[in-house]
Amino acid sequence: MTGRWSLLGLLAVVLVSGCADRERSSLADGRLTATPGGVDFARVAIFDARESQITLRNVGRARITVDEAWVEGPEGAYKAEFTHEGPHSLVPGSECTLKVRFAPLAEGGLPAVLVIRSDTRIEPLMRIPLNGAGVDAWARVSPRKLDFGRIEADSTKSLGVTLENPTDLPVMVTPKLVGADKDEFVAEPVTVNPGERKELPITFNPVRVGRKQIALAVSPCHGCADVPVQVTAEALERAVVAVPEVLDFGAVPVDRDAIKASSLRNISTEPVTVTSLMLDGTDASFSQANTGLPLVLQPGEVRGFEIRYSPGHMGPATDRAVYSVVSKRHPTLPVPLRGFGGASELCVYPMMHDFQEQPLGSKVRVVVNVKNCGTDNAGPLTINSLTWTADPSAELQFNHKPLALPYTLPPNGEVNIEVYYEPTREGAASGSLVMTTNAFSAATVQLDFFGRAKAHEPCDLTVTPQLVDFGTVPPGRGAVLGVKLENKGTDLCPVKNIRVARDGGGVFRMPGGDLFGGIIYPGEWFSFQVAFQAPFTGGDFAGELQIEQYNPVTPVLPVPLTAHSETTCLVASPWFVDFGLARKDCRPAPREVNYLNACTTPVTISNVFIGPGTTDSEFTLLDNPAPPAFQLQPGESFTVGVDYFAQVAGMNLSPLFVDSSDLPIPLMVPLIGESSKKVEKTDAFVQQDVSKVDVLFVVDNTASMVEEHPRLVSAIPSFVDAARNKAVDLNMAVTTTGISAVSGACPGGALGGEAGRFFPVDNTRQRILTLATPDVTTVLQQNMQVGQCAQVEQGFEAMRRALTSPLVNNADDPRTPLPNDGNQGFLRDAAALVVVFVGDEDDHSPDAVSTYVQWAQQRKGENQPQRATFFAIAPTKTACATAGGAGTRYADAAAQTGGEVLNVCASDYAPLLKQVASKAFSAQDRFPLSEEPDAGTVVVTVNGTATTSGWTYDAASNSVVFSVVPPPGSRVNITYRRACAND
Repeated sequence: MTGRWSLLGLLAVVLVSGCADRERSSLADGRLTATPGGVDFARVAIFDARESQITLRNVGRARITVDEAWVEGPEGAYKAEFTHEGPHSLVPGSECTLKVRFAPLAEGGLPAVLVIRSDTRIEPLMRIPLNGAGVDAWARVSPRKLDFGRIEADSTKSLGVTLENPTDLPVMVTPKLVGADKDEFVAEPVTVNPGERKELPITFNPVRVGRKQIALAVSPCHGCADVPVQVTAEALERAVVAVPEVLDFGAVPVDRDAIKASSLRNISTEPVTVTSLMLDGTDASFSQANTGLPLVLQPGEVRGFEIRYSPGHMGPATDRAVYSVVSKRHPTLPVPLRGFGGASELCVYPMMHDFQEQPLGSKVRVVVNVKNCGTDNAGPLTINSLTWTADPSAELQFNHKPLALPYTLPPNGEVNIEVYYEPTREGAASGSLVMTTNAFSAATVQLDFFGRAKAHEPCDLTVTPQLVDFGTVPPGRGAVLGVKLENKGTDLCPVKNIRVARDGGGVFRMPGGDLFGGIIYPGEWFSFQVAFQAPFTGGDFAGELQIEQYNPVTPVLPVPLTAHSETTCLVASPWFVDFGLARKDCRPAPREVNYLNACTTPVTISNVFIGPGTTDSEFTLLDNPAPPAFQLQPGESFTVGVDYFAQVAGMNLSPLFVDSSDLPIPLMVPLIGESSKKVEKTDAFVQQDVSKVDVLFVVDNTASMVEEHPRLVSAIPSFVDAARNKAVDLNMAVTTTGISAVSGACPGGALGGEAGRFFPVDNTRQRILTLATPDVTTVLQQNMQVGQCAQVEQGFEAMRRALTSPLVNNADDPRTPLPNDGNQGFLRDAAALVVVFVGDEDDHSPDAVSTYVQWAQQRKGENQPQRATFFAIAPTKTACATAGGAGTRYADAAAQTGGEVLNVCASDYAPLLKQVASKAFSAQDRFPLSEEPDAGTVVVTVNGTATTSGWTYDAASNSVVFSVVPPPGSRVNITYRRACAND
C-alpha cells in the first residue's frame, strides 16, 4: 500500500532548543536519557494515525541543549515534534517532551529510529527505536448506485449503502451529499467495527416535485479518497392517478346502461393502498358496485373499476367517484363523472326472418324497419354500411333494395329496408345482412334470413297486351294503361322484377313502383299499371317493360312501350274514364267521352275504336258515330259512349283511340275499371257486459322509471276502491314494455323480456287478479314493481302479444321453458277491454298506431270501439326532466279509442286510474254497418238464431238499432248484400 500513500513524504523536524545559556564550561558533564527508550505503535490503519510521547531528561551535572529531533525510516510514516517551542535547554534534573506520530502509508511492518541531537559529549546523537505496522483497514462500499425511484412528495423512503470492514481495525465512514436537492436527503457518519457488515442509511424526504439533482460521496475511512455513489430520485405530485382523469360517458339513451372503466394507475415505485371507492351521489344516474377494497396497488399496476351510467333523465348529468388512498399529500382522488341522457338508439324489426318454402325462380320480400328510437333530444343515427356475408355452401340468394349510404335518421326517424329472397337452387338457404351504425351499443347488427326452395314446372305465361301503345297524348298530359299476366299452365308460375327496363328518357314508369315478385296460380292473373307522361316538347318515344318468369327457355319477357305526343285539334273530355269499383252483377253506368275540334280548320275522323288492353271484352263502344269517316268542323264535337261489363275480376285497362286527319297516330283516352267478386258481407259483434271489465296494465320496465314507479304504486288503492264502488267485475293483470330478455337483474323470471306474459312470469305471486283476490291491493302494487332494467319500450307490441295466441288461450306458453306462464283466463268475450300504458317515454313498437288500434278493436268487434279503450300515463307536450320526449303514439292511440292521457310528470296518478275504474260502459243498442246494404237484404242473428223482430235498420246512420237490447255476451252477426250503385 506504500504507493497508494505516495503523496505523503517523510517529515523531518529539526528542533532547535535551549534550556539555559549555551556558554557553559567545556568540562561540564551533561547526560541525556529518554523515556521510554523505544516505542512500538503496533498495528495502525493506513492513513489513520497513532501518537506517543517521549520524555527527555538531563541526568548529568551540566546543562544540555537539545538541538533537534528527526525520524529515520519509511518516508512519510513518522513525524516527531517537540510539544513546546524551544530553545530546549535542560539544566540538570529538567526535562522536555517529544510527540511522535505514526501514520502508515503502506501495509506491513514499518521500523524506524528517532534521532535526537544534543550538545552532550558522551552521546551527541541519541537513537531511539520506533516500530509499527501499517494495516489496510477501510470499509468496502456497495452498491455504487442508489435508485429511490418515484415517490410521492411529503413521503419518506430510505435506502442503504452496505459497508463491510474485513480487517481487525475499526474504521470511520463519512458520507457527503452534494447537489441542488441535498437538503431533501439525510446521511450520517458511522463507525464500522472489525469484521462488521453495516448499513449506512440514506433517507429521501422530498418536499418539491420533480427529478432530483443529488450526488453522494462516501469516505470509507479517515483520510481515504471519496467513493462516488450514483443517486437517482424523483418526487411526484401524486403516486396514484386516474385514467381517464374525467370519465365521460357521452350521450346514452334514457333507460339504457353504459358501463365504463375508471382505472387507477400507480405511477410510483412504491406500493400504495387504496381503501375505498365512493360516489358523491349528486345524480342517481351513476352507480358502482365494486368489491375487493381495500387493496394494495403495486408499482406500475393498473386496476380498473366499473362505473355504471343509467340516465334516469334527459340532458347532462354529473357526479364524482372518490377514491380513498393512503397518502399524506393526497388522501383522496376525485374523478369527475359526466354523461348526457338521450342518444341515438337503434331499433330494428325483425332481426330474423324465415321466408319458408318458396318456388324456385320466385322473389319474396320482407320489410325491415330501422328506427332511431332514441329520445327527442338525442342526436341523429347514421347507417354507415349494409353488407351481406357470403353463404359458405353456394351463391348467396338474398339481397336488398339499395339504400343510399350513409343514411341519417333524425330522432324518431325511420327507414324501411326491403330484403328479398330469390332462390336459384333447390334446398335450404341462409344469409346475414350486417348493418353498421353509430348507434349506442349497436355499432354492428346482424340480421339473419332463411328460406328453402322447391322446383316447379316452367311457366306458361301470357302477357296482354303484347305491346302497350299509348297512341297520341297531348304535350304535358299523362296517361295510364295496363298489362295483364295470366298463367295458362297447370303449375304455379313465379314472376319477379317487373319493371320499366327502358323508360324512353324518363317518360315511362309504373305508378305503383316496380313489382318485386309474385306467384300466379294456374288459371289466375293479375294486372298492373304503366304510365306515360308526355313532355311539353312532344315527340316520339319508345321504351320497354321487363318481366322475369321461371322458364329457362324464356326467363325474361319484354313488353314494348310506344307513345307519340303533339298538339292536337281534338280535345277529349274527360282525358280518362274511370268506372271505379264494380262487380259482375252490378255494372256501373255507361260513361261518355266528348271530342271537340279546337282548331280553326276541319279535321276528318276516320275511326273510333278500343285498342288492345288487359281484357279486350270488358269495354265496348255504345255510340259510334256514322258514317265511319266524317268531317268535324271547327268548334264542332261528337260523343262516344263506353260501357264496362266488370265481368273479369281485378283491374281492367284499355285504350280508346280516335283516328283524326291532323294526327299521324290516333288520340288515346284511357279506360279504367276494377271488378270485385265480393258481394255479401257479415259484420260480427259481441254484446258487452257493462259490469265486466278486463284491465291490462302495460308498465315501462326501463331504467328511467325510478321516479314514476312509486307514484304508480301509490295510486293503486284509489283504483281498486273506485272499482269496488262501481261494483265492476274486474280482471286485472300486469305486463311490461320489455320484449327481449336483458339480464338476471330483472325481477319476475323473464329477464326483463316478458313479451306479453303477465308479471311475474315465474308465478311467485298471483298474476290474474280480481276484487275477490285476498289482499288484492297489495298484490297488485307488488305486481306493478316490474323492475328498471329493460332497454326499449314496446308497449303496443307487448299488449298485442299478451292478448294473442298462444298466450291468451293457454295456461302455459309452449315457446318458453318456464311453466304456467300463459295468460289463459284473463280475456273474456263479454267484458270490455281497457289497456293502461304507463311509461316515461313514447312507444317504440314496430307497427303503426292504427294497426294496433284496429287489432284491439277487432278483438272486441270491429264496430264497437268503446269496448276496447286505451289510456296512458305518458309524456305529453308539457315536458319535464324525467320524461323522454312527448308520447305522441300513446296520445294518438288514446284519442282513436276514446281514452285519455295523463302527463307522466304529474305528482299523482290516482285521478286517471279512478276514471278508468269508474268508466261507464253502456249497453250497446246501435250496431253500425261497415258498408251500405241493399234494401231488404239485412239478416240479423243473435247467438246463431235468426231474429226478425226487435230491431230496425236506420239508413241515416247505416246502423241496425235494437229495441230489445241483446243480453251481455250475445254474439250478434249482421249479414247483408252490398248495395249496387245503379239500383
